[in-house]
Amino acid sequence: MKKRGKLLAAVALAGLAALYSGCAKRTGRIVPLTRNAAGQEVYRLKTWSRLDCGAAPFIVGDKMGFFTETGVEIEYTGEVSSPQRIPSMLSGDNDIGGGHPNAIAIARAGGAHLRGVATDGIEPDYSETDPHLLHMWWVSNKNGPLKTLDDLKTFPGKIKMQSISRNQCQEFMTDVLLERLGLPKDKIEYILLPDVEGVLSLKQGLIDIATPHPPFFQPIEQTGIANVLITSREIVGLDAGTSLWAFTDEFIENNPEAVGRFVKAIKKASRWANDHPEQTAKWTEEAIGVPVLANHWYSREAAIDEAGIEVWIDGAFRGGALEPGTKIAVSDIITHEFEHYGVEEPETIALR
Repeated sequence: MKKRGKLLAAVALAGLAALYSGCAKRTGRIVPLTRNAAGQEVYRLKTWSRLDCGAAPFIVGDKMGFFTETGVEIEYTGEVSSPQRIPSMLSGDNDIGGGHPNAIAIARAGGAHLRGVATDGIEPDYSETDPHLLHMWWVSNKNGPLKTLDDLKTFPGKIKMQSISRNQCQEFMTDVLLERLGLPKDKIEYILLPDVEGVLSLKQGLIDIATPHPPFFQPIEQTGIANVLITSREIVGLDAGTSLWAFTDEFIENNPEAVGRFVKAIKKASRWANDHPEQTAKWTEEAIGVPVLANHWYSREAAIDEAGIEVWIDGAFRGGALEPGTKIAVSDIITHEFEHYGVEEPETIALR
């Protein structure tokens, strides 16, 4: 079984390499300065439309004018399924992307030259007590057999667990949890569903555990059956929510000023979202069409913590998404070149 697992992992990485290398020739577009409707010179950057937990910073950036004042205009290209997001960046259909460090590391190992330029989401400090601000919950049906974590040990057969996609945050942290419980990884059968469908599937009994993110905490609570088994912060601590804004290497090389302006704008939006959670939740609810109590918690600075990134890369090895011996380092998937664009301005700090 171990040999078969290694073979499958190797085939998966080879498939990624073929997919990514086929797209990589078109990533080098140069974004010119153009004029927006008001006559201001801007860099027009493309990204997919977000109707999930990634929406809030863009909503705030648009509503508060942070993109405009920084000289950036965001062009939303429509929804893109999770597996197609990285290919859409490599093809040049989208410029701005990102994700958790393990996903970027796996993509890099598969031939996708992506690089994180700034920290996006983080897990809130232990002083923050609102559970709706945490990165993730693991939720069972309170009327079902999984009422506590110990019930996972006696559950017959495989546990059907919802996940947005493979080799992402759900899988990384579930692996850590299973090790803690002394359970094998094959105890879990991942059912790939967006969070909103995970909520419905738990209610209908089609899955045993849903793994929602903040915008979908209220909908899952409203089902009346939500039983929170554990949260991300309880599993991995303060590294549990780390995500990065990313571009392709070639895009960064060709458009450093545009990347820097984006980092400046998105960090302004992220800080505003943290400082105004109720308004941000209201805007997000209006945009994505589901009740929202809170959004993700965001790093106030763009600076990337290398030790925290290493935790996620180690998780990719632990889960088998990266083969032992794969050469991938933190320096392969991040750059500190743009962090100064995201420094919080003194007057902003004084107003808090």
